[in-house]
Amino acid sequence: MGKRYYCDYCDRSFKDDPEARKKHLSSLQHAKNRADHYSFYKEPETILQEEQGKIPCKKYMTTGDCAFGRSCKFSHYAPPFLWELQRMVAAKKMAASHFMPQGGWPNPDDIVKEFFVDITNPETTEEISYPIWDVPLELHNYPNLPSSLWPTTPESITDSNFGQWS
Repeated sequence: MGKRYYCDYCDRSFKDDPEARKKHLSSLQHAKNRADHYSFYKEPETILQEEQGKIPCKKYMTTGDCAFGRSCKFSHYAPPFLWELQRMVAAKKMAASHFMPQGGWPNPDDIVKEFFVDITNPETTEEISYPIWDVPLELHNYPNLPSSLWPTTPESITDSNFGQWS
C-alpha cells in the first residue's frame, strides 16, 4: 500500500509523496486548521486586542453556534468573558510592573563581565582559608585508623595514597 502521511491539523492521511504533501500543506483548509490550532495558545493581550475591535456575532449569541466557526469575522466572546480577559491583562501588567526592579533589568553582558572580572582580577582575590579539623578525642586511642576517618587537611589531600584505602 505504501507509506501514508498523517496531518494532525486536518485529521486525515494521504499518500506520502512530495507532490501530495506540498499540495496539502499549501491548501486553504490546512492553513485554516493550523491557524485554528495555534489560536488556542494566544496570549490574553492578543485575544483581547483582536476581539475588542469586532462586533458580537448575532447568530452565535442567540443560538450558540455559528457556521463560520473561528473564521467568523464577528466576535464569539460574550461580554463577561471580555471583562475577564481585561481583568487578566490588567493583573498581568500590574504584576510585571511590581516585579521589575526600580532601574529596570540589568544588562546581562554587565553581569557576566562583573562576574569574570572580579574572579580574574588579582587585586580582588582573597586568601582562601581552609578550616582545620581536629581529631575527636575518642579516636586518639586508635592509632591504626584508615585514612578515610582522619580529618582532611590540604597536606593529606596531596600526600594521600588512595590505593591503600579499604
